[in-house]
Amino acid sequence: MQSCAVLIPAFNEAANVPSVVRVALEAALGPVLVVDDGSGDATALAAERAGATVLRLPRNEGKGGALFAGARALSSDVVVLVDADLLGLRPEHLRDLALPVLRGEVEMTRGVFAGGRWRTTAAQRLTPQLNGQRALKRELLLSVPGLKSSRYGVEIAITEHAKRSGWRVRDVPLAGVSQVMKEEKRGFWQGVAMRLKMYAEILWELVRSALRAP
Repeated sequence: MQSCAVLIPAFNEAANVPSVVRVALEAALGPVLVVDDGSGDATALAAERAGATVLRLPRNEGKGGALFAGARALSSDVVVLVDADLLGLRPEHLRDLALPVLRGEVEMTRGVFAGGRWRTTAAQRLTPQLNGQRALKRELLLSVPGLKSSRYGVEIAITEHAKRSGWRVRDVPLAGVSQVMKEEKRGFWQGVAMRLKMYAEILWELVRSALRAP
């Protein structure tokens, strides 16, 4: 069977990343790499104490840049991408994402929240293409045009490239999984500002993807 690793991009997630790392280690799929994306808090230390290998970026590159750096640092055939702020994550969720790719049944799996907190579940149902929980071959991730500069638009970049390339994609329900909202992590106004910035980066990636289309 192919080799596998878990890749967790993290920016100022010291409070949340340890629990995600522990679940990833318990899943026993392979190495667990946290990419500290220029955090201003103790994200790197918290991830290391939880048992992860940590790659520290000197400045914030955005989620796409963190995934690019992490994928280049790894040598596994398959990577499981996991957000650092998940709630309700269990080892079997990661295995369910990884196994169809490891077995060669599909090129990519995509997690879909189900039965968790209603706000995150509803958001996933409206825009499943934005889910950060995925598994795919590492070389395919690195083949995504504009990956390094896609920032919060990275899921759009991956999704659009998968469509154009004819990847087989399977949605995997992640029962009971949700995320900590930005407003909960940063406070209401800073959280809103971060959310608006995220939406702007997603919109920009949609424009870039449309321009790349043949």
